Amino acid sequence: MSKPVFEDLFRFSGRRNRKSYALYLLVSLAIVAVVWAIAAAFAFSGTGTGPEVSAFVVPAIVSLAAAISGWAVASQRCRDFGWTGWAVLLTLIPAVGWIFALAILFIPGNVGPNRYGPDPIPNHLNDWTERAPIA
Repeated sequence: MSKPVFEDLFRFSGRRNRKSYALYLLVSLAIVAVVWAIAAAFAFSGTGTGPEVSAFVVPAIVSLAAAISGWAVASQRCRDFGWTGWAVLLTLIPAVGWIFALAILFIPGNVGPNRYGPDPIPNHLNDWTERAPIA
């Protein structure tokens, strides 16, 4: 069993496994896309004088919340494989950021507790594909 997707979304501490991180990314992307689609439909369905700029305020706020929680969740993911949460700042570098964000989807976490907290998957015998042993 992995960490619930919506647990600790805005906490920059703790650990998160790969499955929970991937599910968070999918759900977050879906929510942001739906909110922007609704806002675009609302903005362009007016009188034909142009888009309503006020329709984009809510999606902008939702996107900002998704970005902040995304950095928090990514920092938890970094801590799961033993890196500091500050490593998430690599996502701000244009080319490196995309590669890093994709890489932390595949790097296995440390088995058992590490210096950042307890293992987010307590039962290692039933989920051997999720983890790699500590080197």
